Amino acid sequence: MARALTGNAGASVSAAAPAMARHPDAAIAVTRMPHVGVLDGIRAVAFGLVFLGHAGLGAVLIPGGFGVTLFFFLSGFLITSLLRVERWRSGRVDLKRFYLRRFLRIQPPLWITMAVVFALTAGGLTATPYDPLGVIAQATLWINYAHLFGIADGLPDLPLWSLAVEEHFYLIFPAIFLLSLRQPVQVVAAWCAVACAAALALRLIYVFGFGEVYYTYYWSHTRVDSILFGCILALWQNPVLERHAWRPRPAHVAAALFFLLMTFAYRNEAFRETIRYTIQGLCLFVLFSAVMQTGGPVRAILTSWPLQRIGLYSYTLYLIHMVALALFEFNMPWLGRVGWGVAAALASLAYAAVLYAWVERPLARIRHRMNESEARS
Repeated sequence: MARALTGNAGASVSAAAPAMARHPDAAIAVTRMPHVGVLDGIRAVAFGLVFLGHAGLGAVLIPGGFGVTLFFFLSGFLITSLLRVERWRSGRVDLKRFYLRRFLRIQPPLWITMAVVFALTAGGLTATPYDPLGVIAQATLWINYAHLFGIADGLPDLPLWSLAVEEHFYLIFPAIFLLSLRQPVQVVAAWCAVACAAALALRLIYVFGFGEVYYTYYWSHTRVDSILFGCILALWQNPVLERHAWRPRPAHVAAALFFLLMTFAYRNEAFRETIRYTIQGLCLFVLFSAVMQTGGPVRAILTSWPLQRIGLYSYTLYLIHMVALALFEFNMPWLGRVGWGVAAALASLAYAAVLYAWVERPLARIRHRMNESEARS
């Protein structure tokens, strides 16, 4: 769910010839990660799937869980692309700056939203009480493993398990990337592919060996491949950074769409909690490559103002939307399901707009200045 806030479109590779001499990356064609509006549109689509799924359409019509998978893939692609550009430009990866930027992106909106939800819960406006230890697990982003210690959810209706998966990944991956600076990016992509296979193997063991078909959806070590597939695209055939990246043909796109739709239609639980995520990751590799390199109506829709704005607000929207849905359902039952959905959507957008203006945008400027100073160093 992380958003790349970087400089303008990438510059010519000739400006960074010394970096290339130190750390060859022959395919890369930019020295800065450009802003890609299509990805903001995809982020909006991902949030829309999640929201509609939680609003009551997920059981039959809307693959809400796939929205999270979209967020994971997109996050892996963006973060790894940024790391790759930094590696090419400077010959290193500054872990301190990376973690500081990540902290400024994730924690302030999260803690403010948790404070708001705590106030709502303390005021009796929510139906579910909170668990103090669960609140600590939420604030420190290990809530997706809290059940192993007998700890219940903390503040109600905060979907923080997926955020925990991302943060666990980003605690480790940049350090591994740093250790691989002397390796070609294709080799690092191959390592990521092996890790994807390992995550699939773990899901197969849990499901067929232990009958676990619930928590495999939430654990970091069984869902990390959804992020890693995005990392692979960032490292190999990157459609944003590489001048001659692979361009999927219509037949490739059609096949990817077919298999993706199959993962929605086939409802077998063992399939859904094992190979489904692998198939979806492979399909997204193709579809992301296609969407970022083609024009037409799909690109026009994804770069339209409404989707760009929702994409801009998507992190805070994700944090607050379930709270808003539960709030209206509990306090205004007479509105009905459609009314709750409309009211929650409007309230979530208003909250996200305020938080973006007063918190996210100022912090984004700080992160942008950090990127600029890093580029000059």
